[in-house]
Amino acid sequence: MDESLLTEAVAAAARAVSAEASALARLEEVIASPPFARAVAACYECAGKIFVVGLGKSGLVGAKIAATLSSTGTTAVSLHAADALHGDMGAIGSTDVAILISKSGQTRETLEIIPFLKDQGNTIIALTNEPESSLGAGADIVLPLMVETEGCPMNLAPMASTTNTLAIGDALAAALIVARGFRAESFARFHPGGKLGWMLTANVADMIDRSKNPVVWEGELLRVAVKKLVEYRLGAVSVVDAQGRMVGIVTDGDLKRIVVEGDEALFDRPVVETMAKEPTVIALTASAAEALDMMERRDNQISALPVVDGDLKPVGVLRIHDVIRSHY
Repeated sequence: MDESLLTEAVAAAARAVSAEASALARLEEVIASPPFARAVAACYECAGKIFVVGLGKSGLVGAKIAATLSSTGTTAVSLHAADALHGDMGAIGSTDVAILISKSGQTRETLEIIPFLKDQGNTIIALTNEPESSLGAGADIVLPLMVETEGCPMNLAPMASTTNTLAIGDALAAALIVARGFRAESFARFHPGGKLGWMLTANVADMIDRSKNPVVWEGELLRVAVKKLVEYRLGAVSVVDAQGRMVGIVTDGDLKRIVVEGDEALFDRPVVETMAKEPTVIALTASAAEALDMMERRDNQISALPVVDGDLKPVGVLRIHDVIRSHY
């Protein structure tokens, strides 16, 4: 490829991204507007389903919007505008909400659905770049796309408009997640397969061997804790008080530090003098996602995590290897 042509092509790519970024920034005005709030309320109060209708690229983006809504607690269906005109409108009930997508607001197949929706009393939400268009005039709520240029070198292929349509759909989904109090546990119910489903549904209790639970009393010598470090090879030993509750931890890292510093007299001192107090622990009922988050999202990552029951008594040690092995 000619170098000058490549440079020109890459410049066009940069202009496309810039156009999309600018269009996205203008959407903040839409999200802060009363019509957007009314759209959220209409979807939240919908007693039936949300039908997302579009043609061509708008239909493809609409399918993603419907999928995102459905996976986050708002039942939605993607409906191709042409199919709707050939019988599939019968799927739309009187309690449903319709989101109609058309950049120009003049897509014939989409407009021809409006009389049916009006007659049935459905709330119509329009996503269009032309609020004064026929689609805008026929809708109950209009959410403008705020696109000035597509970013396409010919300004013909939908780029910024599909990006902003998708963004408005994501914004609606985000608002409804909060409004419905939708949580990770609910999300997991809809995503039982694959890595995502496993991360949300697998429990710490399923990943540890509770027969391997190295524990020492806080008054015992550090030497005893080191012996258990070597014996169990889990990377950590839990330290408990007289009631058996977790008060500290001794790790392989602590042992290495003591050896490097040459302070071996500590081996014959009570473990309470060298243990790490108030260690990070995890509950038996926590998910794999929570465990990985606690291990990885910290300045000093940890590979062994004490597992405690409801009384803060240690029941085992979860290693990063256990999490990986449980999934793979």
